[in-house]
Amino acid sequence: MRILDIRAVNRNASTKWCALLSCALLLSACSSPDDGGADEQAQVSETAQLYPIKEVGKWGYMNRDGHLAIAPKFDAAWPFSEGRAMVQSNGLLGYIDATGDFVVEPMYEDAWYFSNGLAPVRDDTQWSFIDRDGRTVVSGVFEIRPDDSEGSGVVTVELDRVRVDGRYGFKNANGQVVIDPKYDQAWYFVDGLARVQIDGLWGYIDRNGDMKIEPEFDVAWDFEDGIARVKVGDAFGYINSAGEYVWAPTS
Repeated sequence: MRILDIRAVNRNASTKWCALLSCALLLSACSSPDDGGADEQAQVSETAQLYPIKEVGKWGYMNRDGHLAIAPKFDAAWPFSEGRAMVQSNGLLGYIDATGDFVVEPMYEDAWYFSNGLAPVRDDTQWSFIDRDGRTVVSGVFEIRPDDSEGSGVVTVELDRVRVDGRYGFKNANGQVVIDPKYDQAWYFVDGLARVQIDGLWGYIDRNGDMKIEPEFDVAWDFEDGIARVKVGDAFGYINSAGEYVWAPTS
């Protein structure tokens, strides 16, 4: 899935995008009914506990307990956002709800997560904004790239990455190195843990630099609500903050 970089767009384009997004949000707010808000909030809360998994070449979703919630039937799947998850079927992107049913049929070449009730989508010619029911709110938006952050975990910014002689560690806000640069690669702290790479494998450290989850994964993602996605070989799984599998790797 190709995502365009708004940071590469010139200042005028960025200003135009912000104005269009503000307009879209205003139109969405004006057109949204007041009733059903409680049901909508309940669904958003429910889908926050669903995570994409892969089995036998297809993608579905598990719940927080590691039980299958939506059967694997999609070519690709992404995390839920505001009660909707972007999935791919036959090369096109659409959105599903917590039951796995399509609320926006697969029809887009490119798309991104919902934020403030809107999602940017692109057909074969242009970008537009749609609401959670798939209605077009603003059409004909120029090239954009939504925020490239993943997930909604709490990012800890008081410790920043530092690189010394090709090795990564962490420094505090005063510039003092508090975790020695000894990792092949390192990422920021999210939900109290940072993923680090040693000898080609990924594990997790805490803010004291202690290894909390030993490096044993070929690929690892940030924690979100106590769960992190990992990859072992060609298989994907999920672990909790103790390093225990809540969904054993499947492919």
